[in-house]
Amino acid sequence: MEVCGYHRERPGSWRCSGCSTFYCGQCVPGGEENFNAGQPRCLLCSQRLDWQGDGKPGTPFWQRSGDILRYGFKPPAVWLILAVGAASVLPMGLLTGLLLLFLSLMLTVYALFVIAAVAADEWQPPSPLDVMSEGGLLLKQIALMVVLFVGPVLLMPSSMVLGMGLLALAALVLPAALMILAVSHSLGAALNPLRWLQLIVTVGVSYLLLWFAVMAVTAAPSILETRSAPVLFMFLGTCFSVYTTLVAAAMMGALLNEKARALGLAWDEPRGRSLSVDDFEVAESIGAAHVYAQEGRFEDALKGVNRGLASAPLHQDLNWRRLRLLHLLKKEKPWEQHLARFLRQQLSSGMEGSAVQIWLEVLQQRPGFRFDDDPALCLSLARALHERGRLKDAQHVLMNLHQRAPDFRQLGDAYVLLAQLYLEHQADLVRAGKLLQFVSRRFPEQFNSQAGQQTQSMFKRLQASG
Repeated sequence: MEVCGYHRERPGSWRCSGCSTFYCGQCVPGGEENFNAGQPRCLLCSQRLDWQGDGKPGTPFWQRSGDILRYGFKPPAVWLILAVGAASVLPMGLLTGLLLLFLSLMLTVYALFVIAAVAADEWQPPSPLDVMSEGGLLLKQIALMVVLFVGPVLLMPSSMVLGMGLLALAALVLPAALMILAVSHSLGAALNPLRWLQLIVTVGVSYLLLWFAVMAVTAAPSILETRSAPVLFMFLGTCFSVYTTLVAAAMMGALLNEKARALGLAWDEPRGRSLSVDDFEVAESIGAAHVYAQEGRFEDALKGVNRGLASAPLHQDLNWRRLRLLHLLKKEKPWEQHLARFLRQQLSSGMEGSAVQIWLEVLQQRPGFRFDDDPALCLSLARALHERGRLKDAQHVLMNLHQRAPDFRQLGDAYVLLAQLYLEHQADLVRAGKLLQFVSRRFPEQFNSQAGQQTQSMFKRLQASG
């Protein structure tokens, strides 16, 4: 399967019918409930996108062995098994014969229903009542058997070798033909040698195991078995025969489920995973922004992010992307405004670690940057940096704050913290002493606080030691 053009580690679940670009479910999120008529469409050329599958391998059928063996014990399948077993021990007569014939024909079609259901990963057995309306499928199955087996028998008088060869081939391809008929309901597809070859080659060695299982079921006691056996043995033998038939059908369905995407058989696969309206709007914005950014279309990427933020203004990823896009587009004033808003949002939400991460990335992009007109944000950010051991960065945020914001009401708090940072980071008694003197003159009440007392005590202890 092709990979996504924008996430190389993910499968290309969508292919553009116009420019042949492949997208993953992250670039084009959502599912059937999210797509309007004509959607989804290519982000680059607006042409229709074709679903390629989610790229997830099917569960190996041997890992489903427990589910396969238990399948016949689930209602309503078990009721069909018991019904056929009970009919087999009724007194023989015309009505009993007709009943057994009816149940036998129902079982053959029911097995096809089981194949199709399990192939679609539905492990609840279908209702036998649904089979009664599928006379057309029964006729197709009879026609399939006639073509596969009656034709070679009729050829034997003229060519024994050819007839036997065709019978051997029919026996080999019988499971493949039944699986194709079950999921496609098409006699033409079930008789198509190319479809047989595709299925057998795709399934591989597992097909031989399946073939032996189907042959074993075929050789098992038939529903209309001899009536000379004891009643109990006849009942149990018939039930076992029906059970093995359903187990073989479930095994065929499990193989198809495992190889479904590789085979491209005819059942509908849901496109993507449906999301709630709010989640879809956010995911769609993120996906579009990523694609446009990879293409260098930063303005389009920013429009996508802004659209997502309109419905989810606090979304972390969208805010990150908007900050980076504004920086790439060199929109200085909007970038500073968004940075301040984003930091306040993180700090007020108790996400100080995220705020510190944002700030450190900002300093990598713009060394020496700090806010000159938002002293409250500077103080909150410095506290978060201090708590995480980023002492030098915290100092930078608070330096010369009295010049930048002389009327800031919490200037005393800020400079007590700055003095503490000088003492902890460099044991700089000179700068710390000047700051504490400034606080003592302008904000003497600050030394009544716990932080003020601790900083003053630290200063005196370091001063005494040296």
